[in-house]
Amino acid sequence: MRSIHLFCLTAGMLSMAGASSSLAGPVDPDVQLPVRVANIEEASQRLNGWLAPGHSPSMVVSRPGATFLRLHFSTAYIPDGAWVELTNASGEVVDRFDADDVASGSTGEGYYAASVEGDTTTVTMRHDGSNAGRAFSLVVDSVDVGFASITSRAVIGADQRERPACVLATDATMYRRSQAVARVYGFGYVGTAWRVGAENRMLTNHHVIGNHQNPADFELWFGHEHAVCGGSNATTAGTKVRGGERLVGDAGRDFQLFALNAQEFSSGKVARYGYLGLDVTPLAVGQPIYIPQHGGGRPKQIARMDDAGRSCSIASSAGNMRRYACDTEGGSSGSPVIDRQSHRARVLHNSSDGGLNQGNAIEVIWPSIRPYFANGQVPSSSQ
Repeated sequence: MRSIHLFCLTAGMLSMAGASSSLAGPVDPDVQLPVRVANIEEASQRLNGWLAPGHSPSMVVSRPGATFLRLHFSTAYIPDGAWVELTNASGEVVDRFDADDVASGSTGEGYYAASVEGDTTTVTMRHDGSNAGRAFSLVVDSVDVGFASITSRAVIGADQRERPACVLATDATMYRRSQAVARVYGFGYVGTAWRVGAENRMLTNHHVIGNHQNPADFELWFGHEHAVCGGSNATTAGTKVRGGERLVGDAGRDFQLFALNAQEFSSGKVARYGYLGLDVTPLAVGQPIYIPQHGGGRPKQIARMDDAGRSCSIASSAGNMRRYACDTEGGSSGSPVIDRQSHRARVLHNSSDGGLNQGNAIEVIWPSIRPYFANGQVPSSSQ
């Protein structure tokens, strides 16, 4: 029988996770910190017993008024032929995992299930009937309880950001490249990350996922955007996957390169979103750019125009930093700043300064991440 048992987090560890563990360390006051969108509450809900034919035991986890729930399991003992389903208030299956999924996604301190939108989720133990009498045990020891975020913005003048569906009507290539950008969530905070190259590689800021953290505790949400250009606020379902191995990060240049969960990546779940290439040549002032982002943790927006109706462009350089008048806000941290001509990433956005937004140039990050790409070659974009 294949099963997993995970030990409980201590109260001190939970307190740390709920307070500031998503922040990687001291940061500049102008850095656009990940935006807090959830409180982490201790819990003690159990579902255990013995599997019986025709019976699928379940428990309900509810936090009235929550925008989403993300459950952490300290114990997930799942026999062969059994699996766990998480459904939302409408009965739709949002997450499904078995012992192998827990083994590949556990950090050694527990297992995070995918987040469920809304304030209620039902946890059900399913099985194929071949394992009658087998014991099972699930223990939820903490719940991330989402709330609507209120953020301080770094919008320059009026907010010119657009929904991807609006961009699609006039620039299909820009829309397609922006699909590689994902919302990243962990420990109550949201930021932005993106897939780089054809291999299993993701890039974000170090202040979003620090060197002391395990990306497996984070969730990446691809395709989270408004379904139409205007009017309705309905969003697409998208695809949620968990992080995997941390590869290399640096606080000074504020980057973190990591992988998605290997099992989920191999399944092809994110293949349809494509990936961005890099350009590591010096970036000139005046170069037109655009920034796909999840500011405030909301559905994806794309900044491509300034208040004068011109294409956003590189306004100035200061050391490793490149500055621009594209609109961003907290939660946009980790977004790619993309060359409007080559559609390759040129800057990793992280902050604002002196009325402009800014990030570290890819050419100063590339030497550190180069060993993690095949033959040390600069990755190209998907088609």
